[in-house]
Amino acid sequence: MSTFDTIVIGSGHNGLVTACYLAKNGHRVLVLERDSTIGGAVRTETMFQSDENPNGFRMDVGSSVHIMIHQTGIIEDLELEKYGLEYIDMDPIMSYPVPTGKGVIHFWKDVDRTLESISKVAPEDVENYKEFIDFWGK
Repeated sequence: MSTFDTIVIGSGHNGLVTACYLAKNGHRVLVLERDSTIGGAVRTETMFQSDENPNGFRMDVGSSVHIMIHQTGIIEDLELEKYGLEYIDMDPIMSYPVPTGKGVIHFWKDVDRTLESISKVAPEDVENYKEFIDFWGK
């Protein structure tokens, strides 16, 4: 029977990074995952099916926009590119189908393009998004 110093529950990116750092520091680590594949919420599912859109939209379940990881040193420290990690910058960064089926909001690198997209689907939220961007941009 194997023994472990540490058991990590969940194989999402946070669990995997934690397990890597523990192993790198000499711990015998076991990672347990309830799903059949690793990655946690980094997977694609069909969502928002409606009468107008019976096929729905293929979307990632969790965030695939990991902006802050580039500021942490994790990629370099764990040599993740050596093992196949490749981040692809996209524009739009993400798209969000409105659950009512009345359109899609595209989030672009260019804030003005994003505001234009929001205005087509939810014009009442344009000012709220501007305030959000102003707050987090400081």
